[in-house]
Amino acid sequence: MNIVLVHGVLGAKIFAGKPYFNGVADHLHKVFGADVLESDASGIATVNVRAKQLRKQIVDRFGAAPAEKLIIIAFSMGGLDTRQLLTDDPALARHVKSVTCVGTPHHGSPVATLLNAANPLRLFGDLAEDLNALNDLSETGAKAIDARCPDQPHIRYREVVGLGRKEKPHTAKVFALTSKFIGGQNDGVVPTTSALPEGRTLLEAVHADHADLVGHDADDVPEFRALKFEHLPLYERIVRAAM
Repeated sequence: MNIVLVHGVLGAKIFAGKPYFNGVADHLHKVFGADVLESDASGIATVNVRAKQLRKQIVDRFGAAPAEKLIIIAFSMGGLDTRQLLTDDPALARHVKSVTCVGTPHHGSPVATLLNAANPLRLFGDLAEDLNALNDLSETGAKAIDARCPDQPHIRYREVVGLGRKEKPHTAKVFALTSKFIGGQNDGVVPTTSALPEGRTLLEAVHADHADLVGHDADDVPEFRALKFEHLPLYERIVRAAM
């Protein structure tokens, strides 16, 4: 079994150097005997750049035509990267069995939209593609990616949505203001309506904030332990649903 874990914005080492998907690769290898690739793309590059980096890492690990189909689990911006990759490389896409997006802003985040309004890099287009993730995460940018990267009929697509924590406060402190700004149901970064826009298929909606979804309590600095949400069973269920 070949599994690819695709990280989100700000890079694979953002959680004090700990695995972005906290303990997930080792857990999936232990439970399923899976060969698990953890992606490592540029933290603030555009989706186009990150999709190319992701493709190279997949091909380097599994080959351009993997004998065993790929199960891709992508978090946040990683879901947009994955959809762009599969659109850009239909030959590789034929070897993908499933894509599960976890907390992916398919229609962007209002927080990114607000920040992008004051982002001078958005005016430079491709000249700033190594630095301009924010533009792609805005509502306008993400919706454009969503429109140009339709789902492929042979791939099983599913969504995991973070609802925020069940108890109050519903997110780690670092997400308190962004969650309030977004309004409605959200995981502190991504609105539920963006993580599960019309036409996409829900696998699970879980009581977790954005960082909880990959096994990190953002209040637990610098350890980033999974204190508020048991994420490993979620990833087991994702893989079992993809088999």
